[in-house]
Amino acid sequence: MTFRFKLHLRVLFLIECASTFLISTQVMAEVSIAVVDIEKILIESKAAISIKQQVETKRKGFMASVKAEEDKLRIEQKAIEAKRKDLSQEDLLAKAQDFEKRRIKARNSIQSKKTGLDKAYGEAMNTLTKVIYDVCQTIANEKEIDLVITRQNIIVGNMSLDITKDVLSRMNKKLPSLTLQAK
Repeated sequence: MTFRFKLHLRVLFLIECASTFLISTQVMAEVSIAVVDIEKILIESKAAISIKQQVETKRKGFMASVKAEEDKLRIEQKAIEAKRKDLSQEDLLAKAQDFEKRRIKARNSIQSKKTGLDKAYGEAMNTLTKVIYDVCQTIANEKEIDLVITRQNIIVGNMSLDITKDVLSRMNKKLPSLTLQAK
């Protein structure tokens, strides 16, 4: 091997080492990651508990009104059946049609209330989710966290990355309750 060839090999080796060093320092740039358990917050936060209690209360009231309406319709149906012998065919048909209209109206009213309650619940949960996002964003900015991911997307991870308690604590201060806007 000649001197020049050895010199070229050394220069190439040094260039390769320098480029490897530069690339490895770029790759090893630190990324700060945090994990948050959204499901836990949606179950344990004060606002979520408040929403669930309101839904349950409204659902119980709703079921009581459904039962009362069903009982009223049953009584009317029995009254029509009892008068069946005394009524003419036209009168019986008119009463039956009137009864059917009231039954359909009651069913539509019940469905409307149920849809309204479901919609109010969805809107409340969307509000809650938005506040969770805002709190996570605030924490990420304060702690210079580059990436916040949900626990549901993690198979194995270091518990020191978990910010769920901090998010839950701030959520409870920022949104201690949430009023359900059911119609």
